[in-house]
Amino acid sequence: MQPVLVANSEDALSWILIDSRGHGLAKSHLPIRGNVTAITEGFEVITLLFWTIFFFSCLLCLSVPLFYGTLSGVIHHCNVGFQLLSALTTSNEQHSNQKGGVKKDRFNITTAGNGDNRSGQVHQRSSRAATTPHDHNVKHLAVIMDGNRRYGQRHSVETVCVKELEDVCEFIFNEDMPLFGVEPIFKRLAFLLKRTKLDGHRVGGEKLLEFVKDCIDFNISMLTVYAFSTENWSRPALEVKVLMTLFYCYFERMRQTARKQGIFIRFISPAFEMIPSRIRRIMVDIEEETRRHVPRRIVVNVCVSYSGRDEIINACNGLLQKRNEYSPISTGDLMSQMLRSVTQADHEEEDASVLFDGGGAEPQILLRTSGEQRLSNFLLFECAYTEFLFVDKTWPEINREDLVKLLQDHDKRDKRYGK
Repeated sequence: MQPVLVANSEDALSWILIDSRGHGLAKSHLPIRGNVTAITEGFEVITLLFWTIFFFSCLLCLSVPLFYGTLSGVIHHCNVGFQLLSALTTSNEQHSNQKGGVKKDRFNITTAGNGDNRSGQVHQRSSRAATTPHDHNVKHLAVIMDGNRRYGQRHSVETVCVKELEDVCEFIFNEDMPLFGVEPIFKRLAFLLKRTKLDGHRVGGEKLLEFVKDCIDFNISMLTVYAFSTENWSRPALEVKVLMTLFYCYFERMRQTARKQGIFIRFISPAFEMIPSRIRRIMVDIEEETRRHVPRRIVVNVCVSYSGRDEIINACNGLLQKRNEYSPISTGDLMSQMLRSVTQADHEEEDASVLFDGGGAEPQILLRTSGEQRLSNFLLFECAYTEFLFVDKTWPEINREDLVKLLQDHDKRDKRYGK
């Protein structure tokens, strides 16, 4: 027997069971219209859904690049507009200044000897986004790093006992205490300072390390910084102890940076004997080590226990000792005795060449931070024709873009040197 499928109408199918003689034995009737219609409609829905998804996917792929391209264009045109507006504003300010208008800006640049003033303003952008002025003519830059205490007073709160700080700093002044390495001392000191108003000095040390690297990037040959004056010895005892301990730690960190960056570190200290012996030893060691670095990318003069008047007196006494008979002392003779380092007596010819290659003892620019407009006994003889830049920011707030602005403004100066 075999089953036979018979379509007896468009609405139904019949199954007939036929024996070997051809006689039908059984019949089954199956309605099909409803099932086929449901299957067909379901297939149509699925097909429609598929093409809908495909269409919107293609539309999305085409619209996303168009959207971002349009957005980029809008941003570009906005930037162009802001730049044009900034240029117009700057032009109006310069025109106003030429007519005698008075305006207090972020920068006030004064040239020693001719009374000429220039003004500028720092644009508040990312400090690392500034254009590098590789074509400037500044070889020697001097900096009075002022405002560390004011920065600390604004950004820190006193929560640490004075005794804790004194205990950490004691080893600097007590030769009987053993040393356990710079890193543990610095970590402990930094932890405590962050809870005192003296933390501005620590932040200022970090800024100096960063500033030196910026000077290397901008091809500045020599940097002279005012770290500690002879007058600073009269500050509160705790602050002096903290500063001496920070010097000990940061000098060692500068040594590590100098090894990597090719830096020659010189210490200028007319009152060298006032510095604790442990710090004096590390200063001499660092200077002797770093003078051997080749290639030399920058010379950093760190003025510690420094006085411009003492430097001039020491220079005169040094010249008198070298002369067997009386003869007039020239400006060149006196200048040759300026910025003498703590180990220069053993390297006279080399250090004379170092100063010459770095643009001489006279800096092209002197930067003073924190808004103060005085030399404070710094480089009194060397700054005869130095351009002065006074910035309202404290030293820890100075950034890379400020240095760019400084170099760019200096190149615009008409330097007449009294002629």
